[in-house]
Amino acid sequence: MKLYTSPTSPYARLVRVALVEKELTERVEYVFLDPWSSPAELLAVNPACRVPTLVTESGEALTEAGVIVLYLERRYPEPRLMARDNVERVHAQLGAALGCLNSGVGVFLQRRFAEPGAVLETRWAESLQRGAAALVAAVDTARQGDPDLGDLAVAVALDWLDYRFAEEVNWRAGAAEVAAWVDRLLARPAFTNTQPPPA
Repeated sequence: MKLYTSPTSPYARLVRVALVEKELTERVEYVFLDPWSSPAELLAVNPACRVPTLVTESGEALTEAGVIVLYLERRYPEPRLMARDNVERVHAQLGAALGCLNSGVGVFLQRRFAEPGAVLETRWAESLQRGAAALVAAVDTARQGDPDLGDLAVAVALDWLDYRFAEEVNWRAGAAEVAAWVDRLLARPAFTNTQPPPA
């Protein structure tokens, strides 16, 4: 397989974390690039020029992090990241984490490319605050065992908020148990090996 990725994309990080947890890293060629520079090799497999993009062993180009991690779980079921009796919870957490990231990326891009204080930026920022609070509220710190795909997605999203919005979205305030839970996940090799460069 070949993964087109970026060291700072939280979506790409989720896929990279899943690949480590599923013990698939040796089966993947990683192509790190800047999607904003519209590299020809990424455009050749994904006309939207977005990361992550995974080219499977059969040559299919899969786009969007949610699609890719669910493909990996189906195609390479062991070790499992989604028990059969909690599929709905995992899907709910995955969707909530990706939604929160979408809001954050919306804020980030509005500030980078649009006029400051635009209406859309305000809407994204409000959505980001709500999304972060919902993620924190949904974490089950008492659940035992290895993290599943939903846990991994939540940890990626909350860590990215620390990376890009640490002062603005202080989700750790008043959430000591959740913060400790996230920090335990961040100590796993899947996270230490995919840590983004300093912001």
